This record gives sequence, structure tokens and C-alpha cells, in this order.
Amino acid sequence: MNRKSFVLTIFTILCVGSFSGYAESSVDRDFFQTEINWYELTVTAKINEPLPKIVFDEDDPDFGKPGTATNKGRSDLLARKKAKEKLRMRLSQRIESLFLNSDYTLFEYSGSNPSVRTRINSFISEEKETYDFQPKKNILESKASLHLATKQGLLAYLPMEYGTEEIPVFNESVLPVAFSGLVVDARHLDLRQSLFPKIQSDRGLDIYSPVYVKESYAIETGYVIYRTDNNERYLEKRVGKNPFFVLALGLAGKNQTDLILPSDEVAKLLSHPDSRKNLTRCKVMILVSK
Repeated sequence: MNRKSFVLTIFTILCVGSFSGYAESSVDRDFFQTEINWYELTVTAKINEPLPKIVFDEDDPDFGKPGTATNKGRSDLLARKKAKEKLRMRLSQRIESLFLNSDYTLFEYSGSNPSVRTRINSFISEEKETYDFQPKKNILESKASLHLATKQGLLAYLPMEYGTEEIPVFNESVLPVAFSGLVVDARHLDLRQSLFPKIQSDRGLDIYSPVYVKESYAIETGYVIYRTDNNERYLEKRVGKNPFFVLALGLAGKNQTDLILPSDEVAKLLSHPDSRKNLTRCKVMILVSK
């Protein structure tokens, strides 16, 4: 792709996002409609649990049978208990199906690393879910959510190698510009979202990886977030007022979770120490298709 075509493509894609007026987090749903919000970094499961039949008359043939209750309070309590069990199972299944990076899902990674399995089990057993129950006629609408980021989130339980290397600096002579963050447009690619995607140049050099970022930022805010739009309000919250926009050239890695950027654009991004510092603070957003 020549430079003129590259710039024109960036302009076209960004303008479409800007004028669409459609601000939406990237949400990924599985077969059970358990969803991951990749902007808020939450996992949410929903189910409708039948409310046990209320039988308060001792002469009723159903009195005392399994699946019944003698009053509304007991009926709600029994339904909540069953709903919690189902919700926790679905959250656990969804978490383990997450792509950790381009090599593993969390289930695969924990299977090869006993300490990771122990940490994930610990996270799940500590019951960090928040619940919402709404009785509706004969069912209990139930929802449970878990955080991936924050000190109480899943990322705090995953042993990763953070901040062991310095972000590389290119030798190309470019005018240094301080950027407040990085926005990679991958809406034209079939990118698979993961907790720890790598970003590299078209020369094969990693320029964003867990080894470059500060652990506290990765845990508190998430290593990276995804959106389907470039609404200015959401951009500024994550990547500041002057982020560097770049169109991804392609995908990399076994799971197709990593991104490739043009080397000349990477040189611009990494030209200023403040830009590199903001990368270590995880000020990175990836735009994906709906």
C-alpha cells in the first residue's frame, strides 16, 4: 500500500466512524449470550430462573414437594440460589474461553501452568460477582457481572511478565511529537479480541507487549480496550486529547489477535519519550468491527 492510498484509507475509515453517531463498546457474546464488554472490561451472564410454585395449603397434594415453596420469600430465595449457581458456572466457562494472547485461551494456558489454574480457581471461588435479581411473574430475571480490570478483577490474578523491557526507539529521523496514547483502527480486519494482544511493526518488531507496560496500569485499567467507534468522548477518557491514529496493515499470531503496523508510522509514534511513556501506561485502544 503506497503512502497516498494509506492516508486516504485512514481518512475514510475514521470519517465513517466520526459521522455515524453510533457509540458502542465492543461486545462479544457466546452461545449462552454471556457477554464480554471489551471497553468496560466486564463479563456478564443472564438467565431466567423459574420461580418455585407457592403451595401454602397442607392439604394440597403438591405441598412440601421439591420445587415448591410455602411463601413468596422462600420462593424467591430458592430461585436466587439456583440462579447464582447457573450464573457462576456460565461466568466461569466464559472466562476460560477468553483468548489470553495469540497463543492460548485462558483454559489452555491454565492447563499448561498449574499456578495459573490455582489463581483462576481462587478468583472464581472468592465470589466477586455482582448480582441483579428482578422477579417477573413466574420467573426470576437474573444477572451477574465480573470485572476483568481493577485490583479485584481477573487481571490481578494472572501472573504476567510486566515492564521488564524498554519500548524500542526507531532510528529514522522524524520530528518528535508527544502523543497522549495510541488508537489502532482494525475495523477492516477479522481481529480476535484478547486480553494481551501484541502490536508490532511490519518488520516484525514488537512495539506494544506486556513486557513494556507498568503492571499497576495493566491491572487497574486493562492492558488494552476495544471499541467499535472513535467517539471523541470515549477516546479522550482512554487515550487522551492527542492520540496517534494508525490503520493496521494486518494480523499476526496463531490466534490472529496481534496487529501489524507500518514501520514509518511506528517511527512517528515512538519518536517522543512522552509517547512511549503513555504506552507503558496502557493508553491504547483498538477499533474493531461490530
